[in-house]
Amino acid sequence: MNAILEDIPVPITTPRLLLRPPKAGDGAAISEAKRESWSELQKWMPWAKGEIDEVQDEILARQNHAKFITREDLMLLAFDKNNPERLIGSTGLHRMDWNLRIFEIGYWIRSSETGKGYASEIATSLTLYAFNALKASKVKINAAQGNAASQRVIEKCGFVKEAVLKKDDTLPNGQVVDTYCYARFDTKGLKGMSVAW
Repeated sequence: MNAILEDIPVPITTPRLLLRPPKAGDGAAISEAKRESWSELQKWMPWAKGEIDEVQDEILARQNHAKFITREDLMLLAFDKNNPERLIGSTGLHRMDWNLRIFEIGYWIRSSETGKGYASEIATSLTLYAFNALKASKVKINAAQGNAASQRVIEKCGFVKEAVLKKDDTLPNGQVVDTYCYARFDTKGLKGMSVAW
């Protein structure tokens, strides 16, 4: 089946968050969260280079809205359910193989909201979503060597290290590091959470 015909039910709600695809007008919220978190994002995210540009973030939001419709990429923005204007972070299902039903979770949380369990809430909810709503056969999460906080989240969510890809990633500062590849093949043992879509 052509991926564009895949049914992707959204929004996704978790105990504290509403996850939805980006849309026109989201550029300002993305820029605001990035601005607060830029020094941390520049440690790990390959795209966190140069200056934050609200116009470019609006373009990013609109391009990813289009990619969501065509099912090329499923970027999601995580908003506070009690304050729907506040962007807590960005996430999504990426680099998917629709034939094999393999999805990769990515995420970042704004700096003022780290350490509050949001990354685990997002990773758990998207894992449940991928297996139950999208009939995934495998869900992956990767972490760069040295990103201990992300590795803790991944392991807390029951993902098992599948491989270490040597000298596979370049950090924004130019340092070449290994990539740790984690996977789950079902939801067995995954912490129960109220997730709806």
